Amino acid sequence: MAYLSRAKRVEQIVAGATKFFSEQGLSGQTRELSASLGIAQPLLYRYFPSKQALIDRIFTEAFENRWDDSWRDLMLNSAIPVDQRYKQFYIEFNNSILTREWVRLFMYAELGSYGYGKKVLEKLRKEIFLPLSTVLRKHYGYPSAQEKPVTREEIELLLELHGVILYDSIRRHVYDLKTSMKIDRIVDNVVFYLDGAYPRLLSTLFPKHKPSPSRLRAGEKR
Repeated sequence: MAYLSRAKRVEQIVAGATKFFSEQGLSGQTRELSASLGIAQPLLYRYFPSKQALIDRIFTEAFENRWDDSWRDLMLNSAIPVDQRYKQFYIEFNNSILTREWVRLFMYAELGSYGYGKKVLEKLRKEIFLPLSTVLRKHYGYPSAQEKPVTREEIELLLELHGVILYDSIRRHVYDLKTSMKIDRIVDNVVFYLDGAYPRLLSTLFPKHKPSPSRLRAGEKR
């Protein structure tokens, strides 16, 4: 067996374990994992003292280290039309995070009650949905989040539309169904839904307020 530095060995184990657990499920045995990596099980535990420690590292690599902190700034960048910000985020999020391995690991983790899903949703809520809600309030001409805090209903609507994009990945990576639509087209459709649903929601939250007629069209800047 060729010598590998500790860092390279850890990288090899995490990459192999990510693929292994994404296909076998998180109930897969470390004995089988070690065999698939071509190493002895005691060597695996030399780098990771427990299976839980290894799984935690996998999710750190698969989600936290792939998360781009600039996405929040993108949501607030008034130099870019709102629909283009939304589209850019989801194309990048899809390419960076919604891979086959991540989607399958996410599903297995939730079925196994690991709790990673809650961390993902909280990250989306704080870094994407909250700033986007403040932008949409301004775009449609409703009171700012400083005047009236963003409501649970607004976050839930954005989460529902997030589910449209996530479900496309589930169809491809969990159900193994081919889809003909590219991610940019899917996001275009979601923007269309958002542009109809969000102002209607705001009108129910602020029934006495006269809204702006703005729509989410490329080229509009507010």
